[in-house]
Amino acid sequence: MPTYRSDLESIPRYVPGRPVEDVVRELGIDSIDKLASNECPEEPFPEVIDTIAAAAVDINRYPDNGGYELCKAIAIHQGLEPEEVWIGSGSSEVLRCAALAVGGPGTSAVYADPSFVMYRIATMVAGAEPIAVPLAANLDHDLDAMLSAIRDDTTIVYVCNPNNPTGGHLPSSDVAGFLDAVPERVLVIVDEAYAEYVTADDYQTFINEAPNRPNVLVGRTFSKIYGLAGLRVGYGVASSDLIGQLRATQPPFAVTSVAQAAALEAIKHQEAVAARRQRNAIGRDVLFTGLKRLGFKPAESQANFVYFEPDTPAGELGDALLHRGEIVRVLGPAIRVSVGTPAENERFLEALASVTRS
Repeated sequence: MPTYRSDLESIPRYVPGRPVEDVVRELGIDSIDKLASNECPEEPFPEVIDTIAAAAVDINRYPDNGGYELCKAIAIHQGLEPEEVWIGSGSSEVLRCAALAVGGPGTSAVYADPSFVMYRIATMVAGAEPIAVPLAANLDHDLDAMLSAIRDDTTIVYVCNPNNPTGGHLPSSDVAGFLDAVPERVLVIVDEAYAEYVTADDYQTFINEAPNRPNVLVGRTFSKIYGLAGLRVGYGVASSDLIGQLRATQPPFAVTSVAQAAALEAIKHQEAVAARRQRNAIGRDVLFTGLKRLGFKPAESQANFVYFEPDTPAGELGDALLHRGEIVRVLGPAIRVSVGTPAENERFLEALASVTRS
């Protein structure tokens, strides 16, 4: 038997949303709405699908390890230099590589709780100590408490904006003040995986500021609004010096040629992205209003999901919804439901109403 790390069993395993096929096999339900994984409910843009098909003929060759063309396209879109862009197999890989680069035994990482579960996982994979700071009463990041939690051995801090799973966002002035206050020896990752969904006036991306701050990395993904979750491609933005160091932990050819081609095409269609943002905002409001109408207290959201804590056990409610064909995410005492198509949103609310009555 192999000799495993002594702390291996303590590392949390990422638990994905249940696949539709799994629920069909278990429950024999034909109609399933998967609203657990914050996926885009719409297919990739038609031009992207064509690009994927065309790119498939070259998969006998390794991809461009640095993703030159994609980095260049992202840089043009965001007003950056190509060397300030780093692509990865989803933004999760960028986070994990950063944790490996600055972490290790005898170090610690600070993040909000609840927030994206990969912060804790990446921290423990790196052999560092996780420091979870509870959200404030309004479910926003408690930035003052996070600053106080930074220790001499802290090497990385995560800020998820908008926050997953609660959906709340931090105003740009609050984030800027926090970045100013964090010691430069500590890497700050501002995770903006859901930034393209934001409609709030006081939100600001820190993509253009990150390269000017030696200890800041901003994470983005093509998995959400672009609809490329199955291809796994995301990116980080930082100074070229910082990227040069963090990339040392990334395996070669991390982003496939098909994924690079798809993302390169997807980023060209910003009018379609804006239309998706508007449709998501409408669907988000439908869920928020519907939950309130049923007596729940959903959290304000700027993402593509809505979070609420039912008075009854969330696990029981989630299971009851599952038996009605609605896959949602149960997170301790809360439930997170992704914005789906208009029909999916209505079916979810109808199922929730039925469960609540019964």
